[in-house]
Amino acid sequence: MLLVNAPVIAQENPANPIPVLPDKPFDYSFPRDLSLKTATQLPSYNNTDNQNNHLATLGRVLFYDKNLSANKLVSCGSCHKQQNGFDDPSRFSIGFEGTITSRSAMGLTNALFNTNGRYFWDQRAANLKQQVLIPIHDPIEMGLKRGSLVSRVSDQPYYSQLFENAFGKIEIKENNIAAALTGFISSIVSTNSPYDKARRMVSDRAQDFPSFSLQQNQGKNIFLKSCAACHLGEAFIAPSSGENNGLDIDSSKDRGIGVITGLETDMGKFRAPSLGNIAVRAPYMHDGRFVSLGAVIDHYSTQIKNHPNLGAPLKAENGKPRRFNFNPSQKAALIAFLQTLTDRKLLSDPKFSNPFQQ
Repeated sequence: MLLVNAPVIAQENPANPIPVLPDKPFDYSFPRDLSLKTATQLPSYNNTDNQNNHLATLGRVLFYDKNLSANKLVSCGSCHKQQNGFDDPSRFSIGFEGTITSRSAMGLTNALFNTNGRYFWDQRAANLKQQVLIPIHDPIEMGLKRGSLVSRVSDQPYYSQLFENAFGKIEIKENNIAAALTGFISSIVSTNSPYDKARRMVSDRAQDFPSFSLQQNQGKNIFLKSCAACHLGEAFIAPSSGENNGLDIDSSKDRGIGVITGLETDMGKFRAPSLGNIAVRAPYMHDGRFVSLGAVIDHYSTQIKNHPNLGAPLKAENGKPRRFNFNPSQKAALIAFLQTLTDRKLLSDPKFSNPFQQ
């Protein structure tokens, strides 16, 4: 058994608690007959054997370990909270020294299904394994000096056994740390939302779902007609190229993907996360400007701005911004549908929870 329940040590040094883990690792696999696979190409990652369960277990500990920040005050889990769909309920996250970030945190539900593998609002990370290390070294987020991650992890006595379980030997190196974090985040997949369950009952999501109410089915139909072009597949992931959704006339405040590519055609474009658990992930947009789903729907209904790079699905035939003009009944139906994307089991499942006991 891994020594994980050590209340005496934790009481003597409450700033550096010990992770409490089960004798047998949790099962981090997810069903492969999900409706997700009908519209989304699943990556080769398959977390079904015992070693991969150990990998995700290690990733879970790293995800919540505050020792990975410069002053040991924040972790990845500080800004990606399980009960909020691994998003941050604050408009901007607070870094290790109390400084706020420049963009809203992204929810991690269904992050595995990004169609081109690029991550962050501006797509600066080429893949998830690259993404997981960037916040650790970010001067605002976690602030750990480059080159010190391995030693910081090695200093914690509970990691030797965890790395041996995951990799077959005690080999604490940055690549393995990234692999473990990737393994854990890749397992955060919505499989038990009302939508997930209802989708498995029909062969085509355009059909009315037998378990949905009239209002929920109305909202689904409106969504598929008006919103699905920018939230693709069963994971509701944004297009790989990113989109400008008409929040502003210009991109002077934040150039988005254009910051990375330098292309004028990318200015003001952003890569949105999956809509999985969207109802518990307020505030919304890259800058967290909308505090409710109702405010988001109002934007798309009547407030889309005529940005030069406005996404094609948001343009009318005359080239100007579309006006969906949702009436109160349609707005309520859309909200009812979006609420069916909440996976309550995922939001409270112990295998995704913070293993550190204060």
